[in-house]
Amino acid sequence: MKNMLILMVLLAGLLTFSCSSTNYNTQKGAAVGAGVGAIAGQIIGHNTAGTLIGAAVGTLGGALVGNAMDQQETDRKIAATAAERQAAAPVVVSGPDAPPPGRWIEVPGQWVGGKWIPAHKAWVPVNP
Repeated sequence: MKNMLILMVLLAGLLTFSCSSTNYNTQKGAAVGAGVGAIAGQIIGHNTAGTLIGAAVGTLGGALVGNAMDQQETDRKIAATAAERQAAAPVVVSGPDAPPPGRWIEVPGQWVGGKWIPAHKAWVPVNP
């Protein structure tokens, strides 16, 4: 009976893990955590309650770790996009009738003094 329960938990974890998308670490972490937690709960408790508690704790822990990985990936993509925009911004060269040297940058929307200031472009002077 115990072997059958362990086999069912392993198969459920495998099926859940294989059906999750490659881009969502939260779901993958929850699936792997559920399987590992269920096995650990069965080994420690030697009963169904231990298996279920282990699966629940493993699911929560795996989802938290996967979500942290998703957040890191999102932050990395945002930083890469910002770096590309910064590199693509043209630098204005000054001349006799040209504005002072500088360039336009995009300022993200933000709360200032209790008011929402939407995203806009701002001129940033550059020393030659």
